[in-house]
Amino acid sequence: MAAPPWTGLTFTSKLNSAPPASLAPSSQKLPAPFVVAITGASRNIGAATAKAFAQAGATGLILTATSKSAALLETKKEVEAAATSPDLKVTVLAADIAEPSSAKLIADTISSSYGRLDLLINNAAIVSTHESAFNKFDAINIDQIQKTMEVNFIGKFATIKTLLPLLLKTEGGAKTIVNVTSAMSHFASMGAIGYNISELATNRLTEAVAEAYGAEGVLAHAVHPGIVATMPPPIGMAPQARAWAVDDVGLCGAFLVWLVKERREWLSGRYLSANWDVEELEGKKDAIVNGDQLKMRMVV
Repeated sequence: MAAPPWTGLTFTSKLNSAPPASLAPSSQKLPAPFVVAITGASRNIGAATAKAFAQAGATGLILTATSKSAALLETKKEVEAAATSPDLKVTVLAADIAEPSSAKLIADTISSSYGRLDLLINNAAIVSTHESAFNKFDAINIDQIQKTMEVNFIGKFATIKTLLPLLLKTEGGAKTIVNVTSAMSHFASMGAIGYNISELATNRLTEAVAEAYGAEGVLAHAVHPGIVATMPPPIGMAPQARAWAVDDVGLCGAFLVWLVKERREWLSGRYLSANWDVEELEGKKDAIVNGDQLKMRMVV
């Protein structure tokens, strides 16, 4: 079944399920120095994205997860092995994004150990913690709404609020925020409703940041990372739903390196998909800007 046009999944006619050769992170080049903070980096999309930025020449990576687990330490090891800059410094932190105070720990570490921040990738998110998340309203545990908003929206908000001063004071920095979102943000009743709504809020949060801080040079993007078979699978997700998860875990990282290696003001405040062909996307620049496309709007 084809996705409806309003999901944006087919905004470009050519779609990528894995990074094309032209977007291989090792063939792209970030400016130096370039310091990136990535939340939810112990595994899956976050870990692969950290590796992509190491391959593209990042000089600093701050990687967080809810605990300093073996998976997070393994990510650190893999990222250091993938580095193309001899100056790369990698720090891992236990920082539970559901606790707003964790953002201060991240900010303090960046200030003391790096002295700059170019890019925040707000990747940490949860789909569910109980199988009821995928039920109809009357059978959803209320904490499946509360917890997703706590992590996916309030956690992202708190992290942005706390790290913004670092982005703003970094002279010559990218001053960019990427909120990893989901195409599920466009669906009202399919999937886990708490997750969908929290990601819809993330899209609007991204637009709000761009509007509030664009004059100070801040860029903000909401990026769907593709449909990836993350591990472990979301609690309560039907096994057949995994058949949709055909995209490469490294797709998002490669797309993000392309997105931020130069300032793309024309895409700030907008929803993007890592599946989109970037050449075709660039060809739509005038239509996107003139039509103020790729934002959340009511159809009237």
